Amino acid sequence: MVSQKIIYIYQFFKTPAEGGIIRSYYLSKALADAGFEVEVITTHNEKTYQRKQIEGLTVHYLPLHYEQRYGTLRRLYVYAAFVLKAIWCALRIKNVQTCYVASVPLSVGFIGLAMKWFRGIPYYFEIGDLWPLTPIQMGYFKNKLLQKVLYGLEHLFYEQAEKIIGLSPAIQQNIQQRIDTPSKVYSIPNIADCEFYQPHEKKGSLEDRWQVRGKMVVTYFGSVGKAMDLDALIDIARYGSNRTEVVFLIAGTGSELARLKQRAVGLTNIQFLGHLNKGQLLEVLNVTDVAYLSYLDIPALWTNSPNKLFDALAAGKLIVMNIRGWHCDLMEQEGCGFYADPLKPADFFDKLEPYLHQPERLRRAGQQARHLAETQFSRQKLGAKLIALFPPQSIVEPVRMAVE
Repeated sequence: MVSQKIIYIYQFFKTPAEGGIIRSYYLSKALADAGFEVEVITTHNEKTYQRKQIEGLTVHYLPLHYEQRYGTLRRLYVYAAFVLKAIWCALRIKNVQTCYVASVPLSVGFIGLAMKWFRGIPYYFEIGDLWPLTPIQMGYFKNKLLQKVLYGLEHLFYEQAEKIIGLSPAIQQNIQQRIDTPSKVYSIPNIADCEFYQPHEKKGSLEDRWQVRGKMVVTYFGSVGKAMDLDALIDIARYGSNRTEVVFLIAGTGSELARLKQRAVGLTNIQFLGHLNKGQLLEVLNVTDVAYLSYLDIPALWTNSPNKLFDALAAGKLIVMNIRGWHCDLMEQEGCGFYADPLKPADFFDKLEPYLHQPERLRRAGQQARHLAETQFSRQKLGAKLIALFPPQSIVEPVRMAVE
């Protein structure tokens, strides 16, 4: 029987060896392991196009340099360039039945439209953040006419999609309320890699590396950009500068890193570790007691599904969030985390106090985190949910041939 071919499009596709966000790797691998033929279109920072075979996937690497430190205008240029390059690449792939387009940003919806309008191929649209709502609430697009155009594009992309996959129940509900066919909207949250990240006793050699032996270690890991509002963590570290039993680690890079380092000058209880690959992050999580998740307190970000949350759950860490939302509610309900007001550094220490003095309570919270990862967010469970969205062996011939 001929297998179905799926094009999986995500600008920032990474393998486990590369680190970073690897949701697209696990989901595309799940499709390939289920018998689908999967071709991935992504980018890399090299100067030439490359086509690689990676564990059953055909991966097209488009040359397009991108770094987290880029400002708004340069990011917009890179996003637009990816859309054009990806459309050209996708239209040349033959015998495709479905196109799976993963955002952000919103502009990748043009790739799905191109495949549908020029090839007659349906597209699934994965929504990682609510765009353009998020950048608008962050103050990036203030022109009312531009906002209207962006919301119009969002609605067009949603209506034209065969199916929509939100990365959280909150995103799913938001979109369902705004389109004509809410039944085509699903939720597949981010993945907890329960095989790679596992709870372990702290290793003394790693504690000595970062000089945290005998300390409670609070770690933020991930992008260091405006949306993360890490000023709140710097304020907490400054407030607790006399609390020698608590130390803070920030692992990651981004446009805000240099400014945050400057704000932290003179603080001896905080370290900046820079970018970490997945293996290095595993070592940092070994010495970590508390995973700190930080975001700007805007409604759009209450709906997000941060990858770092699910890594921390799999590693069995107490979760502290400085933003409300579906994920914070879930952490509190399951007994594996709490909310700390980012405007009140004392609130963080008040709520952390019981875990400092009751090691058993900290251990139970970690166990609850791991249980949640295994029962609701494992890659096997979520991969199966994605596979179920594709009708088995319902081959539909493309209306138009590929561009030669």
